[in-house]
Amino acid sequence: MRFCDIFISYKIGLKNLKNTIPFTKLPLYRKIAVIATFAITIVSALLFMFKLYIAGLIILSIGIVSLVVFIIIDSKKNNLELMLKEHYSPYSQKRMNMVIEVLHEYGMDVHNINKIDLLINEAQKAQIQSDYLLPLKKPFKILAAIIVPIVAYVAEKIGDAASENEMITMAASIIIIVLLIFSLIFSLTPIVKDILYRDYNKYGELIYDLRQIKLFYAKEDSSSLN
Repeated sequence: MRFCDIFISYKIGLKNLKNTIPFTKLPLYRKIAVIATFAITIVSALLFMFKLYIAGLIILSIGIVSLVVFIIIDSKKNNLELMLKEHYSPYSQKRMNMVIEVLHEYGMDVHNINKIDLLINEAQKAQIQSDYLLPLKKPFKILAAIIVPIVAYVAEKIGDAASENEMITMAASIIIIVLLIFSLIFSLTPIVKDILYRDYNKYGELIYDLRQIKLFYAKEDSSSLN
């Protein structure tokens, strides 16, 4: 057997666990928040597409205020206790049971802290090797360092030739475009990560779960304490 066998079994175990809460089982305030977020996103996007910028910003502001209100409500003690009892604790127990079952399948003692450390180290090495974008990060930084001054120079020249009203309109348009781009990036980042990084995030989850095993189940080797 090899570490990759354990990892594949772990991924299979994850597929058998539902890590999302069904919409029908969400508390009422969370259902309202999900529907409101979806509606506000669609409406604000349509308003910006039809160049109704002021109305779009108003709707976007309402969405931000609603998000703050949701966070406050969600942070209340009774709501936290409800989510912990009904969803978080049962899921954690199922997940730990799955990890323990996988380790037992390969003859791993969950009480052996040294073995768990070896598994964590192996998972960390495998995670680094699975980061296929790592070699591209440095060239992208160099490219950004070249492009940013060029963009700044062009913007300065345009600013010198434009009137005050044109500058205000351009600035507002740029701000809206940047906000939309960041919103799009924020929405698509998890999907892109799953496509490009593939196993990278799964290794991170395995490392985290192994640390939980180490924390709650493993024991110090008595021979190492002498």
